[in-house]
Amino acid sequence: MKVERPPVLLLFFLISIGFHCLQRLHADSGEFLKPVGAGWNDCCSKIVREAQACGDQRLAAYIQNWPLPDELGPTQSQVIASIDKKLLKPAWLEKSSEHLWTDFVQLRQQRAFYFFERAKDEIQKQRRIPVRDGMQSSNNSIRLLVRVLRENPDHKMSRRALGYVKHRDQWVWPNVARQLTQKKEYSPEEGWLRNGKKTIQSSPQTSSLLTGRLSAQTSDTTQQLFHSDHWHIRSTAGPPHTAALAKQLELTRFIWRQVFGGFVLTPVELSRRIVGQARPRPTSLFKVVLLANREEYIDSLQSLEPDIGKTLGIYWTPTQTAWFFSSQDLDSRTVEHEATHQLFAESWPTSPLAGSKHGMWALEAAACYMESLQKTDFGFTVGGRQSGRVPAARERLLDDNFFLPLRQLSKLGRSALQNQPELPKIYSQLSGLADFFMNGEGGRYRNAFIEYLVQLYRGTAEQETLWKLCRRSPEELDTEYKRYLSSP
Repeated sequence: MKVERPPVLLLFFLISIGFHCLQRLHADSGEFLKPVGAGWNDCCSKIVREAQACGDQRLAAYIQNWPLPDELGPTQSQVIASIDKKLLKPAWLEKSSEHLWTDFVQLRQQRAFYFFERAKDEIQKQRRIPVRDGMQSSNNSIRLLVRVLRENPDHKMSRRALGYVKHRDQWVWPNVARQLTQKKEYSPEEGWLRNGKKTIQSSPQTSSLLTGRLSAQTSDTTQQLFHSDHWHIRSTAGPPHTAALAKQLELTRFIWRQVFGGFVLTPVELSRRIVGQARPRPTSLFKVVLLANREEYIDSLQSLEPDIGKTLGIYWTPTQTAWFFSSQDLDSRTVEHEATHQLFAESWPTSPLAGSKHGMWALEAAACYMESLQKTDFGFTVGGRQSGRVPAARERLLDDNFFLPLRQLSKLGRSALQNQPELPKIYSQLSGLADFFMNGEGGRYRNAFIEYLVQLYRGTAEQETLWKLCRRSPEELDTEYKRYLSSP
């Protein structure tokens, strides 16, 4: 399918705005200098010098450091870019520097154009790969489309491709557009409300929290209903804790869609959305229960999961509900881990038996990988040998000489994995394996690993699927993993 090209007026605008970096040529290749990577310093040098001459060192540094780390060279982690709602000048910008900000915005428009053309080329490249190879992937295309929106948040075709819809003058998720159409308002403390009506109710009128039984302690507490953009939360933990959880869940979803882009959308879906042949639709809300304390959590779930006391949170597959409890010891990584399980299982129809017979390690590894999330000035990073549980995986391998071969690990289903006598050590290794498959060898196996997850959740994967996709034997992958973790 032919993908729509930018309108002639847009091309004329980009050619005529007079960027000096477009007018310069590489001496060796005769190509236009690109406003990314090594070419960025040449493109922005004039603006940076003028900002320095004006004494605006902050703006000069901001512009010079604008490119993301993976544009400048290989990185050990995934780079996740934040997207602004609007392209607004920063509050700290000096009045005397506003004309320089305008020049910088023009450079960003050029970068947006560059990333969008690359994204379209990547989509078409992936679509030409024979389906029998099972490796048509949207990972890189989605990464590039996010870069477009980082530069130009109002880029229509990229917004459309990534699942946003236009509501009046703003780009929002379809679920948000539905709420706004129903005249609802969003309160950070209460979620989506109609006419400001609160959603707190007394628990004695309710016999359960979605699933399971209420404990005696729970029945005496106030239960809050909180609807965020994509989550329906029942909570006895109080409004501040509930609101904080909702915020973290929404952020986890935003990041997850970039980290595992090839799971979220196919190249065909991206192509159809770009040209307006497919419109994103609202989705059902994910269900979450947040309890006031650990005692309520254990009492409510003991009958469903005998080992619930060993957990800090759980995604309960039979009822498609994530459970958490409020505690000073509750680590955000627990939320990211369980929410990742929920996002994989419910973002589109999947097999309820995923991982039950084999391959459970990969489902847990993907959730452990999301625990390595770190905030940065540009957004987030995920993964890296110094992040999450990967240092523990390195310790298990190098100090304890603990390693479970991939061929053996891939045979384990859910119950078999959970009953392993050295499960904590195995979970450390899973974190190391996830980082290896997502970031090792320059991300060489990322598409294969995410495609493996796709097939596991569809119920079509076999024990040998991953190494077939990687075009390596499991023993070769074991060796490469050990070498990856052993590197300084």
